[in-house]
Amino acid sequence: MPATDVIPMPRRIVPRLDGVPETLLWPLQSRAGITVQDRAFFDDPMAVEILNRIDYDFGRFGPVNHWHAVRSKYSDALIRSYLSVHPQATVLALGEGLETQFWRVDNGQVRWLCVDLPESIALRRQLLPEHPRVQELALSALDPAIFDHVDASRGLFVTAAGLVMYFTAEDTAGLLRRIADHLSGIGSGNGSGIRAEVFFDTIPPWLSRRALKGWKIDKGYVAPPMPFGLSRKGLDDLAGQVPGLEIIAALSYSDAYPERARLVALLAKLPVARNMAPMMIHGRFS
Repeated sequence: MPATDVIPMPRRIVPRLDGVPETLLWPLQSRAGITVQDRAFFDDPMAVEILNRIDYDFGRFGPVNHWHAVRSKYSDALIRSYLSVHPQATVLALGEGLETQFWRVDNGQVRWLCVDLPESIALRRQLLPEHPRVQELALSALDPAIFDHVDASRGLFVTAAGLVMYFTAEDTAGLLRRIADHLSGIGSGNGSGIRAEVFFDTIPPWLSRRALKGWKIDKGYVAPPMPFGLSRKGLDDLAGQVPGLEIIAALSYSDAYPERARLVALLAKLPVARNMAPMMIHGRFS
């Protein structure tokens, strides 16, 4: 082939991120890595494509592990189940980073509202395709202005994966109350029987303390401070601060798919270990 006919490779993008925004690259590594290693369990080819377009040392996060993929797989299933009942619902994805969840669960009708900090949205727009049913907002997940853009009349599912550990306990309770207030303001689905649902994950207090001191992951990468840690015993107290919030399930990562980590799943049945484990929380606003 003549040199003039060589098709140039797309330029790889260097992400200009640090602090909390940089953490969006960590779950991307997990989702892409597990797709390559075990596509039968989790399949996200778009994550693989995105990772290959980024010029970054993903080895800083250490070896690929399946925990972020477990979180995505579990929340995918929750959203698909919700959309089976409310197919035209809005999904409000807070702190979405480079998550490709819309393309994994799209039913052809769902409306998707992606919220993240300006630098994260800027990177997302370089790497992910536009879609007429996806709207992006360059805002903090704690900004009340988000709800000026949320139409919950046909249903609302809120997802905040990998987010609230970077807030305080008061911030997290306030965010959940704003969701409840927004639903109250529209008459709880206008009498249609629609109930909003929420998914978020938390780390335990011991891991929060470790992160506040400087949690070294691998190759010198130190995770940002994570002020909010929640134990299983503290979950009822959090829910009690949010009118109308009902906790449907609070699973450890090994509870969701015990075959992925049989020893961890066995240990998680012990009361002490269970109270010390990270949780994936599924709630409903009545």
